[in-house]
Amino acid sequence: MELNSLKKLYLSNYFILNFQDIKEDEIFSSYLLFLKSLIQKENIEEILKNYQSFILKLKNKDLGSHIKEKLIKISVSKENIQNELDILNNLLKINFNDIKHILKEEYKNLSDIFDSMPEFKNTGLNLKINDISEKDNEISDDIYKNNQTFIFDNDLILKPIENNETISFKDLKGYKKQQKILYQNTKSLLENKKVNNILLYGDAGCGKSSSVRALLNEFKEIKIVQIFKNNLINLDKLYTILKKLPYKFIIFADDISFKQDDESFSTMKAILEGSIIQCPKNAVIYATSNRRHLVRESFSSRQGDEIHLNDTINETNSLSERFGINLLFQKPSNEEFNAIVLELAKDNNININETLLLEKAQRLALIKGSRSPRVAKQLIDNLTADIDI
Repeated sequence: MELNSLKKLYLSNYFILNFQDIKEDEIFSSYLLFLKSLIQKENIEEILKNYQSFILKLKNKDLGSHIKEKLIKISVSKENIQNELDILNNLLKINFNDIKHILKEEYKNLSDIFDSMPEFKNTGLNLKINDISEKDNEISDDIYKNNQTFIFDNDLILKPIENNETISFKDLKGYKKQQKILYQNTKSLLENKKVNNILLYGDAGCGKSSSVRALLNEFKEIKIVQIFKNNLINLDKLYTILKKLPYKFIIFADDISFKQDDESFSTMKAILEGSIIQCPKNAVIYATSNRRHLVRESFSSRQGDEIHLNDTINETNSLSERFGINLLFQKPSNEEFNAIVLELAKDNNININETLLLEKAQRLALIKGSRSPRVAKQLIDNLTADIDI
């Protein structure tokens, strides 16, 4: 890039009218000030002083990513803003090598000192008009800052919900291997590493949903968006919303299962893998189900009259196989169930003879028809409330 080209790009910033908040941003304004001093060929010391000020404000951020985060949170009318967006895109195409080249050309007698200039990061902007929020369609950024949990409902917008969840992994007994995998995958999301969508499946009452919700207290910066099964056909629309936001999200599909002719089954399968619509890099899907393959099957479906029966069975299994990680939550053995009861009793200061406590636990498990962590917790809750069943 030559100085004259840089000058044209800089002067175009005066045609930006709808994005004044961006021009007033501390980092972007210092960037423009540096460009101005460079094109006006001010004293080289003043130019480098402005460059230093810009670098110090930018720190280790990426300039393009920083401006993008700001832009997608600004609600403007989409009419007549494409030209301004093009100006911003072009201004953010200027990179460190362009600056260095111009300085070396304009100040040839000082060429060698520019080799030690600190480099700034700028991967560009490349925003399109549809990436910008329409007025009155975007919820306040304060809503995102002040809430961890949201619902993506039939209105196709994120609605914050009050979260009074206090559960953490230490409150959940057993299944430590599964919790460790959940924890590490979520940590990788926050660290911008590769992550896997996860299916938590198995017996009811074993802590699948609780393990996902516990992540809210393990990671205060994570946010959870719950999407219900009947809205999974709109998963692509949720992707579009989330990718614009500067936060990390768990898309939580709880207790899902499908009929074989269910429209949302095919939609979710395509979106999970194989579709051109990809989950944004700031989100991951955690789904829970009591069914390993997510589809309700009957004996007739395995003994049907379809010629290519094996293809039908493979289709049934195909959705669960598209999750990168499958975590099994099985009912504990009798000994494990007793250990869970004793641990919960200790945590809740239940003072009762151990033999009597375990008898009560076995009786409640018989009544409930299940020996699960949920039943163990229900027993302890009953005893805490002085209820003896």
